[in-house]
Amino acid sequence: MDQWKRCLYCGAENKTANYTCSCIAEEPAHAYRALGLRFQLNRQEIAEVKAAFQNYCFDDERGMLQYPLLPNREYAGGINLKVGLTPLHLLKSFSKKSGVQVFIKDEGQNPSGCFKDRETLSCLLNTRRRKRRKAVIYSSGNAAASAALFARQQGLQLITFVPGDTYAEKIIYIQKCGSDVVVLGKASTSFEEGFRLFVGLNEANVFEEAGFDNWAVRNPYRIQGDKTTAVEIARQLEEQVHDPIPDVVIVPSANGSNLAGIWEGFKELKHLGITDKLPRMVVAGIANANPICKAVRMQEQKAPVACDLSDLQEQDAKIGSIIVAEEGYDSVEAAKAVLESGGNAVEVGTHSIRKVMVRFLHRERRLALKHGVLPEPASYIAMAAVEQLRSHRKLCFGESAVAIVTGHGIKAQGTTRRLLKGYPGLLRTTQQIIGRKRHESPVLGGKARAGQRRVVAANLSAVQQAFYDLAEAAPALAPY
Repeated sequence: MDQWKRCLYCGAENKTANYTCSCIAEEPAHAYRALGLRFQLNRQEIAEVKAAFQNYCFDDERGMLQYPLLPNREYAGGINLKVGLTPLHLLKSFSKKSGVQVFIKDEGQNPSGCFKDRETLSCLLNTRRRKRRKAVIYSSGNAAASAALFARQQGLQLITFVPGDTYAEKIIYIQKCGSDVVVLGKASTSFEEGFRLFVGLNEANVFEEAGFDNWAVRNPYRIQGDKTTAVEIARQLEEQVHDPIPDVVIVPSANGSNLAGIWEGFKELKHLGITDKLPRMVVAGIANANPICKAVRMQEQKAPVACDLSDLQEQDAKIGSIIVAEEGYDSVEAAKAVLESGGNAVEVGTHSIRKVMVRFLHRERRLALKHGVLPEPASYIAMAAVEQLRSHRKLCFGESAVAIVTGHGIKAQGTTRRLLKGYPGLLRTTQQIIGRKRHESPVLGGKARAGQRRVVAANLSAVQQAFYDLAEAAPALAPY
């Protein structure tokens, strides 16, 4: 199987090591993902992919590594965290009420409790291919937690960059996993301001010259992990309802990589002749804080758009940074996926999230307890979107919808308690599920020091110096 990187803007083949293209210079596009991967398969390889799809087994310890079109699978030896094979559940009460078959794909059952594990594993495979043992990432939440878990398991050095407005609890967790952390600026420093500094170092080849792979959003291997979600949905629906492609797939999204990757996966299946149709992709987000939704409304598929967060309601902002965004650094490809598929953009607020959370924990309590399902608050947006789509006749009676549960509620207990205030019985249910999740979470293997923390001014020279200090202070790593 031949594969190569290609610029999403100029179309040229790209061989850069820092995942950039010289064709993009203007703000803000140069900060967004610029590259994608392309594959060329012969007839025998296509036949192997088709066979692998039919034989995709949800008891296989390889997890998503079963899929032949996941790049660099040959470098997976010794990785003992099983990623993927997450369950697909039919929500009977939601289906009965809406007149639509409503399924949830529970990505909270991944090792770190989030879909980001698919992206991290894909990045890790490419890092191994490059014979690197060091990586950097920019994230204030789930991506950093996932990267820290895998880096610790594999004995890699990881330096995580976070904006100054990141919650202290998240930083402590990342450090406990062994990752060093560079905090950019004061508490007023936003995600977008911090990311511009990180991008500046990457474009100056600071990371590459120091031997660090970049696992942040610009890495084109991230969405290669996300496309395996589509493979699993198709396989699970084929077994459950004998139709591999749902009418609608709803993805809670702010950055856009998950949505873009899932769409890539469905297109790949159809292109290879494994399936014969495509779903409509729906982006679900917080009202006035979702650049993908804004781009879809504007019919914009080529240039990034930004949101004015001054219109964001205070209670909606408290849902968390994982779903609230001024900019989304894969939003161009995500908006393109929605528009290409004939899908829609749905925005909801805290009231709708709370309402659907209460309904889920009450009416689907047996399923939640049996399977340990507790969506993080942001994931309820996808379930709430079903009602909006039905009321606006964008989802018809008898159709099927898959809502992506992006992560587990164990990492958002404070927000969950706040939203369930006045529902003590439902709170007890969540605590039962959280207790089970703690018991099942992967044990952090190997010896790992707690990561160091550097708080630096929000300027390029200070951030660069902090990176150099941490890179040099790390213990020596054995080569592959």
